[in-house]
Amino acid sequence: MTLTHRPVRPIHVLALPLLLAATASVAASASRSGCTPHAAGADVVSQAKDGLSAHVDASTPVALANWDVNWWERRRVWITLAASNEGDAPTQVLPQVVVDARPDGGAALAQFGLPLSLPAHGHASQRLGIWVPDDAKTLGVRTLAASPAQPVAVTFALECSDSRYDAGEFAPAVAPLLDEAMKTYFNGLVDPLSDPAAAVETARRLASGSQEPADVAWTMRGLMQAVHDTHGFYALPGEAPPARRVPATRAPEVELLSDGTAVLRLHALDTTNAAAALDWATSLHDGIAAVAARHPRAWVVDLRDHDADVPWPALAALSTLLDGPVVGAFTSRQGKQEWVVERGAARVAGGPALVDVQPPPEPNFRGPVAVLLGPGTRDAGEDLAVAFRGRPVTRFFGAPTAGFPLQGVQSHRLADGSTLGVLETRAVDRTGVVHRVPLEPETLLHEDAVGPVPPAVQDWLVEVLAGPR
Repeated sequence: MTLTHRPVRPIHVLALPLLLAATASVAASASRSGCTPHAAGADVVSQAKDGLSAHVDASTPVALANWDVNWWERRRVWITLAASNEGDAPTQVLPQVVVDARPDGGAALAQFGLPLSLPAHGHASQRLGIWVPDDAKTLGVRTLAASPAQPVAVTFALECSDSRYDAGEFAPAVAPLLDEAMKTYFNGLVDPLSDPAAAVETARRLASGSQEPADVAWTMRGLMQAVHDTHGFYALPGEAPPARRVPATRAPEVELLSDGTAVLRLHALDTTNAAAALDWATSLHDGIAAVAARHPRAWVVDLRDHDADVPWPALAALSTLLDGPVVGAFTSRQGKQEWVVERGAARVAGGPALVDVQPPPEPNFRGPVAVLLGPGTRDAGEDLAVAFRGRPVTRFFGAPTAGFPLQGVQSHRLADGSTLGVLETRAVDRTGVVHRVPLEPETLLHEDAVGPVPPAVQDWLVEVLAGPR
């Protein structure tokens, strides 16, 4: 029995002509000084008269500090937000920089900062940065309180670049890091961009006036927001990248009901321990084989609580139900890597077995399979669901999955020690469909749909087992 524990990643990134360096220029000055803001007096005013403070709580979950741009056009402005939790419970606030805020809550330009976690009676700060276009009228920061909200006091301090910058112009010191980050991101991102040139232009404008690595981080985070990339991340040296909690393994359950329907429930699996993950896969396979020997009429595979880092143990254990050999693939800018599942082994096409439970010869089950999904179906649990997509006589029930929150993100260490996370792989089902959003069931189940086989699943099984009429 063997288990090789490793996710499949692209080996290299091909260079693409981005034209960033060719179209952006650098400026000699990289100095700044404190600037005195004046509270905006137009239709959208600050919560506080001085414009240098704000307060959020359960009754006022959004607060705005808004300033007249005055002479800030074409300058980069750095805003230090300091937050103090006045409540007895931990909370979070989320800052959003806005240019030309509107009364309806919109803005000509809006960019979120990072969530700021505050312990009870604790303090935290965050540095924001933005280039002010020459046609802007106001610049502000919205502070949004998380729910359940605690009373949080916020103050602001501002600095402005001493020089004005044209769009795409920045200090020479940041040019190599910005170029490295941009090429790494665009060359690796697996999702197609509707307008690549517009994305590059957006990044150039966001980088305008940049003077330090933190400005590159702000640029890349803004670019990700602009292209609706909810998976990528940028962590400066000393900042922790998004961390996935390690799920605690719970044993799967398999049973044969009195009507001949087999039910399999998968729970969380910690795959960081290779030997334990192999034992889990072997035990699960043996349990499935014992029930299969009793010739069930159908299977219900419940993935509503299945969470894991890699799919290989589950794919190997469920090989007889998946009816492979090719049950899906990872796709990237470099092509596809097919998932091959047969005879208790799971591998990438052309590679060695990643998990092999080494069973005796056994037939595949080709009868009906109902797959149950829900928001607890996460990461490799979603890969397993993808592996059932396109299988004959298979239907999906439940609620949308978590949406592949961390699957496919590759971390890159940049020259200054920052970490750039790029979404480089997606899951593809056996019919060729690339899954970029949460998996949707074909039949929604209500929250009260409990029991081994929900009524909607029973009705489908009765219909499909009855055959054509």
